[in-house]
Amino acid sequence: MDQGIAGLLGAALGGAIGVAGTLGAARLTGRDQRRGQHEHWRRTERRGAYSHLLSKVSEAMRVGGKALDAYEDELPEAGALIGQFDEMVHTLDEAESLVALEGPESAEAAAMELVGAVYQFSNVLVLTHAVDEGEYIPSLHEPPLGSTSLWDAKGKAYEASDAFIRLCRRLLDE
Repeated sequence: MDQGIAGLLGAALGGAIGVAGTLGAARLTGRDQRRGQHEHWRRTERRGAYSHLLSKVSEAMRVGGKALDAYEDELPEAGALIGQFDEMVHTLDEAESLVALEGPESAEAAAMELVGAVYQFSNVLVLTHAVDEGEYIPSLHEPPLGSTSLWDAKGKAYEASDAFIRLCRRLLDE
């Protein structure tokens, strides 16, 4: 074989290998970039769902704290504040559903725990107020209602909120 032809074949083969390598590297880089963009998008969606729930819980707990203070101080606006708190709590399901959708399951479970604790605080406050107003008579099998149960329920709601925040921070850092 002529040296010129051998050189041309070698150059062509080397060029083909170079092109194939470049295309392969570009494909891998593109795949890695898409994966990174998808992970960033998922993190952003999760962060949005987590912060939406926390924002709604914070608003509700602020009103719940005012309602509890008004109730304990026997202020005339206590009933209205308790009603407002109860209504706000019933809107938390939508925000909880977003966390369930975005996941992961640990966030869904923590969101359920948080919303459940806020519901419990609201229920204890509504029932305690209703007992005082003569609108509700608890059965003998129900735990006693009063200041202690109110503060316990409020404390558990804040504990669940803190646990949800810690979990979300850890999940978003992964």
